[in-house]
Amino acid sequence: MSSEDTCAVCGRTILAGEQVHGYFTADGRRSVCELCVSRAERIGWRPEGEGGEESPVVVEKRRRRLSGLWRRRSKDSEPSEDRQPVPGEPVEPAEPAEPAKPNPDPAAPGMRAERLEPEPSPLSPFERAVGRFNSSEAGRTVAGLVRTLGTPWVSIGASAGSPGEVRVTVAWELSWYQWGVDLRDELRPVFQLDKGSEIDQLDSAARQWNASAVEGGRIVLVAPTQGMSADGAPVRR
Repeated sequence: MSSEDTCAVCGRTILAGEQVHGYFTADGRRSVCELCVSRAERIGWRPEGEGGEESPVVVEKRRRRLSGLWRRRSKDSEPSEDRQPVPGEPVEPAEPAEPAKPNPDPAAPGMRAERLEPEPSPLSPFERAVGRFNSSEAGRTVAGLVRTLGTPWVSIGASAGSPGEVRVTVAWELSWYQWGVDLRDELRPVFQLDKGSEIDQLDSAARQWNASAVEGGRIVLVAPTQGMSADGAPVRR
């Protein structure tokens, strides 16, 4: 197939009997189909029959004058990545890439460094203290005593004189124990505060039975079903 059988602009095979237009470029004569005539004229090709063939120097000068027109063409009408270059068509120079911008200095004026704040706990201080107590060695001690002594009375409250500490009191009829949970130091183990044999040895705050021991000895923040006497001692029902 010769160059006369295809359109020099779109590359389509020219059908038998289809009208063909001749144009002169810097590389010689080109055949253009009827649909690409306007495009060939826009890129500066000279129609055949308008006088003698121009020299390559003259064509090159015209092509340079038209390069400004090409730079103003809309990118939407002719995407460069989907279009193949046509012989003799002026090529628009590529735009230089912008240099990469350095990362902004967070300490510079007007900048503000991000600071990660700890997520607030959805649990109350008493709930956090009970959770740590149940998973501690003291919690396992209570579980063993429950199997031997039965269900205890339990009180959860703030430790007097120690902000951030929670006091856990577990009592039976003939013995009681107290432990402390330091909420300010998550790595500090649960520690024993005191123990005794009579419930009336406890102060009134420690005898506010606001928690219970469920099956297995686990402490929960649920008030017990038994009542209390006038002095705060538990009374079985």
